[in-house]
Amino acid sequence: MHWREKELLRVVSEGKLTTSEIVGRVNMSKVTALKYLEALKEKCIVDCEEIGTAKIWYLKTQEKKTEKKIKVLVADDDENVINIIRDSVEPDQFEVFEAANGKEALGMVFAESPDILILDIMMPDMDGYTVCEKMKEQDSTKKIPIIILSAKTGVEDKLKAIDLGIDDYIVKPFDPRELKARIKMRLKQP
Repeated sequence: MHWREKELLRVVSEGKLTTSEIVGRVNMSKVTALKYLEALKEKCIVDCEEIGTAKIWYLKTQEKKTEKKIKVLVADDDENVINIIRDSVEPDQFEVFEAANGKEALGMVFAESPDILILDIMMPDMDGYTVCEKMKEQDSTKKIPIIILSAKTGVEDKLKAIDLGIDDYIVKPFDPRELKARIKMRLKQP
């Protein structure tokens, strides 16, 4: 980046300024300043609004570039499981919420509207099966994909979960890479 561009960025970072105000704060002509400001605009670093004959320059905010993160609610009474999941997904793509029991999970589902729920079966206050049943009863939550992540390995447990309408079942201990792949797979389905 040219030194003149750096100087212009330093000044524009102070807030919205007209071309004349910028020229008054830097050591360059109006023509030179405009040339470099237009170059910065092409690089999507700054932008301007035209009000009458004046141009108001400002830094482009990073917020416009960030995409919506995928909200993942992890309901498990084992903090280690939650941490493994949180550490295995990209923080720029996923926002992880946590619940330590079934009642808390149900509350978080309604409060945060997650894109997907990773749910343990054996939890205090309300088990995962009951959470599934209550979610499937509500129009606002019945389509949220649910992945059961449980130490229960029996076929009966898996069949019960399938009967409740879960989308996937993963047995603990689990490989975080597989869980991440299954999250992405479930979210791609209509």
